[in-house]
Amino acid sequence: MIVRKKEEVPVHVRADHVEMTDFFGEACQTDGKVSMGYAVFPPGTVVPPASHTGDEYSYIISGRVKCESNGKVHEMAAGDASFIPAGEMHKSMNDSGENATLVWMLIEKG
Repeated sequence: MIVRKKEEVPVHVRADHVEMTDFFGEACQTDGKVSMGYAVFPPGTVVPPASHTGDEYSYIISGRVKCESNGKVHEMAAGDASFIPAGEMHKSMNDSGENATLVWMLIEKG
C-alpha cells in the first residue's frame, strides 16, 4: 500500500495557472497504467485543447468547471463527475470568481 498525503506532495503550477498535485503518476510511479491527482483551477483559467492516451475521469470537489468537447460545453459543479474517453479533444475553463478543485484520474488503454 502506498499512502500520499496532500500536504507532503509538491504542487506544480502549470503555464495555464492550474495547480497540479500528482499523487500517483510521474511523481510516484505505480504500474504506469493509472495516474491520479488533485487540481485547482483559479478563476479565469483556460486549459488549451488537449487529448490523452488514456481515459480521463474527474470529480469536482468545489467550484465550477466548464469542459468543451465534440462542440458541446458541459458545466460541472461540486459533486459532479465526468468521463472523457482516450483520444477525445477537450478544453477546460473556470470562468467563475472562485477556485474550482477536482480529483482526476487517467487510466491508460491496453
